[in-house]
Amino acid sequence: MKRYDGRSGSFTQVPEPSPPAPSPAPLPAPPQRRPGPPPGAPLPGFDPGRLLSGLGGLETEDLLLLLILWLLYRESGDIELLIIMAAMYLF
Repeated sequence: MKRYDGRSGSFTQVPEPSPPAPSPAPLPAPPQRRPGPPPGAPLPGFDPGRLLSGLGGLETEDLLLLLILWLLYRESGDIELLIIMAAMYLF
């Protein structure tokens, strides 16, 4: 094989490159994992419907509103605001 030398403007003889080394043996496959529940499936032993049914029949929207009220109270510490907002919700 010839290589061009830009400084002298001549070609020089270069030995052929050796063939590439053989690739290493492939890695063994990782051990198979047991299949888990499909995505979005409830956790075993956890039933959110049963948990929420113990709260007196509150719906999801009710629970979200109560959570927002509690967070507002926690941030401000104003008990009167909590009472007024709870009364507006109940009536």
